[in-house]
Amino acid sequence: MLIDQVVLVLAVCALASAALRVAGRITPAGDAGVIGRVLVAAPVAATFAACWTLALGLAGLSGSIVALAAGPVVAWALARWLLLPGALPSVAAQLTERWNRASRQERTMALALTGVAAASIIQVARSPGFDADALSYHLADVFGWLHSGRAGAVQTFSYDFPVGYYPVTNEVLLAWVLGISRSFAPLAVWSTAIAALALAALWQLMRLLSVPRVAAAAALAAFVTLPVFVVGFNYDGPSTDLPALAWLACAAALCAGARTRPTLLAPALLAAGLGVGTKTTVAPLAAVVLVAGVWSARGELRPARWWVAGGAIGGLLVGAPWYVRDTLTHGWPLWPFSSGPTGDPVPHAMSLFTESFIRRPVATVNAFGIKYLRAVGGGVGLVAGVLAIPLVVRSRAALLIAAVALAAVLAWAAAPFTGVVHNGYLAPLAITTTRYMLSALAACAVALAVAAREASPVRRRITVVVLAAAAIGSLVADGFIGFPEAPNLLYLLAGAAIGAVAGWLMPAIPEPRLAPAVLSGATLVLVVAFLVLSARAWLYREGEDTSYNHALLSFMLAQPGFLTGNQPISFAPGVLASLAGPRLRHPIELIPARAPCAAVQARLERGWVIVWPNEFVPGITTPFDAAYCLRGDHPIYAYDGAVVYGPA
Repeated sequence: MLIDQVVLVLAVCALASAALRVAGRITPAGDAGVIGRVLVAAPVAATFAACWTLALGLAGLSGSIVALAAGPVVAWALARWLLLPGALPSVAAQLTERWNRASRQERTMALALTGVAAASIIQVARSPGFDADALSYHLADVFGWLHSGRAGAVQTFSYDFPVGYYPVTNEVLLAWVLGISRSFAPLAVWSTAIAALALAALWQLMRLLSVPRVAAAAALAAFVTLPVFVVGFNYDGPSTDLPALAWLACAAALCAGARTRPTLLAPALLAAGLGVGTKTTVAPLAAVVLVAGVWSARGELRPARWWVAGGAIGGLLVGAPWYVRDTLTHGWPLWPFSSGPTGDPVPHAMSLFTESFIRRPVATVNAFGIKYLRAVGGGVGLVAGVLAIPLVVRSRAALLIAAVALAAVLAWAAAPFTGVVHNGYLAPLAITTTRYMLSALAACAVALAVAAREASPVRRRITVVVLAAAAIGSLVADGFIGFPEAPNLLYLLAGAAIGAVAGWLMPAIPEPRLAPAVLSGATLVLVVAFLVLSARAWLYREGEDTSYNHALLSFMLAQPGFLTGNQPISFAPGVLASLAGPRLRHPIELIPARAPCAAVQARLERGWVIVWPNEFVPGITTPFDAAYCLRGDHPIYAYDGAVVYGPA
């Protein structure tokens, strides 16, 4: 386990080094802050990792640790050979220099934020608990590819929902990370890193748009406290809403910088491709920010044409495959969410709850009462504030951004699955789709911040108050969510306090030449130690919390041969990815709904078979035969609907 984590960290370092060297050729030397360089390097690194993993999948090698780790090493060697280092210092050297120039208050704030990030990572590792989507298909996709070696291939993990045809760029990236680590531990770092990337990109975007610091900070506070954001990075884990938003925000920040540096359109195209390849919901805003970026840099595009062409190709490689696949196999790029003139019908179960919010707004809110407002939190205030922007400013830029934000909200409201349906069995699903509004609410926060830039001093204060009120409203809503869906506030406060004290007490670094090497080395050692320590008992901790089917996981961890074996685990009618085991050795398989009884018995001879209740709802769900085929076998476990049959 130690070797796997070391290999992962070294592979990440090699990939980051190569991406930063590319960023050094794109980012202007005189305007290359750490955040700016990271926003350029992140989509470059992620695009390479995704493309490398998919290429290995075509050859059936995406389950090989050696093959997965070899790509970044090759990229690092090629970057050093083909690209000059440029005039930019290392990131560690930049951080050291910036630290020595910072005031005591700035150091306190910087380490307080670092403490919050560290605390969130530790909290997820200490109490890992993911939702049903994460464990029933997001991670199941990843682990299925590790065993088949076919990253990106369509897999079946549900009888009624063809989740294998969803966009899966985020799952491909996780397949690269977890395929090398062979543990769940990197997921603790992943969720916090994605959240940090989103916030850094939004901050950079607002700073490039000349938003005052107070207004930008208020907008970030209003966004980061939203219930859909809080749950997204803390509980949804490997879900796709937050990563898609992070790549969209990265693309927006890079497009804003393209006004003075057109080559930034290249990583912006990569980021947009990553976002659209992760989740369809960000596609409209991604198109808007790319058009705005190209328009702002239109006079200087010719010198940057090769960079832009490379970015477009890379963006298509990570963003388009899933839509091309769905078009070729089902006749419509957005299948199974919708169907066009040439597309196959929407799957029956999904067609039953394609109602939109805009068609039934009152019924949707009334169906859940106060719970719906708690799910949206201060987002209601953000939308209301954007509606009032024309009363505050007359700036063309502010009004245009406000119009885009409102259009994004309307696009969410008109999208399928966002409205409550008449069927009582499916009605509760509507409240879960508020998370699809994440990118639209981020646009609303940015629109209000830009309005504050253009407003008079009095109206600027009013706009900041609106943002602060939205943040307070979200904090109240967060209080009703509770742990583990919301983060443990004590962890975050403790991390902030420890970081703030350290920042207040730490002096300037006396040896700036040695500091980067010491800082880098210490960070690598800490990351490896954290991954090793958290990986050892990850599933035991998950079995103790309130995550999806944690009691079943706890039981399986006590079974002889489970921890060290590699027997397949077959499920009906859905899977539980955490049963891949601490080293991800157990193949996760779905028993076909109409599998012959002889085939079901054969699965039992090879490994475990787990069956949930055959809760067939006429006209909605697909009945299955696994429970009937096993009626003569004695289960070794039966609790909360899950029935486990042990191997012969």
